[in-house]
Amino acid sequence: MKAVHFGAGNIGRGFIGELLHDSGFEITFVEVGQEIVDRINSTHTYDIYIINRNYEKKTIDKVKAYSPITQEKEIIAAIVEADIITTSVWADNLPKIANTMARGLKARLAAGKSRVNIMACENAFFATNILKKALLNCTEAMTEDEMKKIGGFANVSVDRIALHSIKDGVSVPEIDEAFELVIEKNNLVDPAAEPIKGADYADNLDMYLERKLYMVNSGHAASAYLGQLYGCATVQDALANPMILEEAVGTMKEAAKVLVKKFGFKEADLQYFIDKNIKRFTFPALKDEVLRVGRAPIRKLAEQDRLVGPAKQAEVYGYEYKHLAKAIAAAFLFVNLEDEQAIEVQDFVKRNGIEKAITKYTNIQADTELFKVILSNYNDLLRVKK
Repeated sequence: MKAVHFGAGNIGRGFIGELLHDSGFEITFVEVGQEIVDRINSTHTYDIYIINRNYEKKTIDKVKAYSPITQEKEIIAAIVEADIITTSVWADNLPKIANTMARGLKARLAAGKSRVNIMACENAFFATNILKKALLNCTEAMTEDEMKKIGGFANVSVDRIALHSIKDGVSVPEIDEAFELVIEKNNLVDPAAEPIKGADYADNLDMYLERKLYMVNSGHAASAYLGQLYGCATVQDALANPMILEEAVGTMKEAAKVLVKKFGFKEADLQYFIDKNIKRFTFPALKDEVLRVGRAPIRKLAEQDRLVGPAKQAEVYGYEYKHLAKAIAAAFLFVNLEDEQAIEVQDFVKRNGIEKAITKYTNIQADTELFKVILSNYNDLLRVKK
């Protein structure tokens, strides 16, 4: 079986690539980083290291890589022959790969090939739907009918800590053994099939997406944004501070209450979920930089994303959201001079004021109590930053 995977970063090689390999696929990576392409093609293998197994090395074989800059014809040919197509390029970058994917899928359609499962394995709500929209709107735009004829577009929920280190001058993925990959089975080409081993297959993906994004990612983001304000370089350093740990756990608990109300999760199950993930975040060997975890704050402050989404729903249900509001406020103080989104937010606040920034990036209106709590927290945290 053959897989085409867009993105050979930490998630691409360390998470999705490993699962595809263990499921019996030969993998063709599509990767803009020429050094990674050359490295993979030099041996048609790569190594990953499992952090909580004392950095045990695992070799992934039967792989190759192509550059979309210089080898698009080869990528199109690979898409024509693929048995599965996946991505891990960051949701914001899905429009950048859409033209190449569209050309490949059109060539596949013209060749009379069967429908293929297509999954955007990104840390975002319904990322495969985002990919479909990109395919509809790109220069090589596909039609809805073409997409139905050639693909089963299944959304997924992804969760794994995937970092990297430099070994012998090469960046290698380092992964946590624990992971969760939940696939929307009703949108697969064959809903009864389970193409990726180790994944879970669900009828209702919404509850798993929100559990992952509103609990795991909210706590992670709160740790990063508050951690930077208090001079911490890593999430692990941040969570060693009892105050930040309390805030991170608080965001997760506030989100959990929403999920119990909305989906009928059991409180005890979600408390176990919180405890399990805090244990992951604080694993001593991890060095998860706050700059990495906090990057792309515009996306992370979006109305349906990890902080604002559960906060707004908590407000609707009449539940507390004080920890979520504080994390949202901290996000507006996040500084990363190598992150375009962080630069944009800081520039907008400087030119227009925090009040307009809150509404612009979160769609939380100034006449709401949630807005007032975020603004109050921002002013308090601003004094910490100074």
